Amino acid sequence: MEKSRLFLSLSMIIAVSILLLSYSPKAYALKYGPSSYSSYPAYYNTHALPLPEFFKHKTMKMVVEVDYAKPARWGLAIANIKNVMAAFGDNSFKYKLELVVFGPGIRMVMNKFDKKNEAVLQSLVTYGLKIRACHNTMLKAHLTKKALFPFVKVVPAGVIEIARKEMQGYAFLKP
Repeated sequence: MEKSRLFLSLSMIIAVSILLLSYSPKAYALKYGPSSYSSYPAYYNTHALPLPEFFKHKTMKMVVEVDYAKPARWGLAIANIKNVMAAFGDNSFKYKLELVVFGPGIRMVMNKFDKKNEAVLQSLVTYGLKIRACHNTMLKAHLTKKALFPFVKVVPAGVIEIARKEMQGYAFLKP
């Protein structure tokens, strides 16, 4: 009985020690990744990821699609946009971000449904985010421009806007 208790205590101490020693607040490169990460060390959990050096002389362009009426997913889209902005810091000319909402996702930018995110979205707009709403969705839902936040621009069709941005070299993201 005493030996099993000692063994259990020793096992717990070793497990906690391994967890504490292996903890690091930095992100690590994956062993196998996209070809654009070829300059990263090919060692799993051994080398910290560098800053986005592959964007050094380029502008990162991304279009984010929201076509769902779930506030939790809206939060994920906002978090993804904030992560991109945080990676580039105050250097807003190094990225171009556009959020396109259509279908049930138009609720994300409506005064009636999402008043609490208005301030967050407004602050992101001041840092360079462009928000676009689908006119086709607005017609089907009998909405006017007044139903949307004042900083939202209306485009003829959300899916066409996304396709147009992809043709201009924007990366597509659907969180």
